[in-house]
Amino acid sequence: MMIMKTTRVISWTAVGAAVLTATAAWGDAANQPVIPVKPEKTYTGTVVSIDPKEQTLSVKEWAFSKKTFNLGNNCTYSLLFTTLENNHGNATDLRPGEKVAVGYQNSHGVLIADRIEQLPVRLMGTVAMIDPTNHVLVMHRSGLDQQLDLPADCIVMLRNEKPGTLAEIHPGEHVTVVYELPGDTPTAREIEQTSKVFAGTLTAIDLGDKTVKAKALFEVKKFNVADNCVIAINGRIAGRLSDLRMNDKLVFDYDEINGVNVVNRIAPAPAEVQTNANMMTTYPTGY
Repeated sequence: MMIMKTTRVISWTAVGAAVLTATAAWGDAANQPVIPVKPEKTYTGTVVSIDPKEQTLSVKEWAFSKKTFNLGNNCTYSLLFTTLENNHGNATDLRPGEKVAVGYQNSHGVLIADRIEQLPVRLMGTVAMIDPTNHVLVMHRSGLDQQLDLPADCIVMLRNEKPGTLAEIHPGEHVTVVYELPGDTPTAREIEQTSKVFAGTLTAIDLGDKTVKAKALFEVKKFNVADNCVIAINGRIAGRLSDLRMNDKLVFDYDEINGVNVVNRIAPAPAEVQTNANMMTTYPTGY
């Protein structure tokens, strides 16, 4: 019996010591300072330089504000012009002039990028001049002309999201241009046509109300002429509504706003289309 009591005493002593040790360890851990996780910050600006080898990226917000980021191993990229699915590119897809939003951590002054998202910079207006040979695009809007470089690989999206070519973009058309600023020079990356098209024979003109009507097949459309409507006559884009003549075969670029057709460009139909103008309700690509 004495041996059994001794064994029990030793056992309970060991258990008690273990509990005290665990409690002390828990207490020490609880007293340790908690290192807070710093929230991610965001910096928006234009890419100045990218070094995929050194995994660094420099971005400027404005002339005298620039940050350099280290690209984290798990940094994610969401870019506009990449051939990869879901626009998920990598550091080699970045280029100077792109506007980006950089999500990053600041670890004792070291900036580490976690995600990079390219932001589209858009210019909406009328094509004043386009010269693919000399790589020049001039946009007109609000009384101002803006010249952009026009690289040969500029993407063209026609109406209904159909891919096209620079030859299919004409002076007077309303377009949306996505551009970048390499070397602070506006450079077009994508041109998107933004108006509907109707081809038909002019049947009515009202100079007072600034409206016109045209017929194609059995359909007649009435158009309200926008203040900045471009009227192309004899190769010029400075024509007036009074220059139009009844029975002219014309093309109307217009926007339908709550059921009202607002025309922003009127131009003669090409010769190959004029003979069939009365049979058309939409205009073929590439006029």
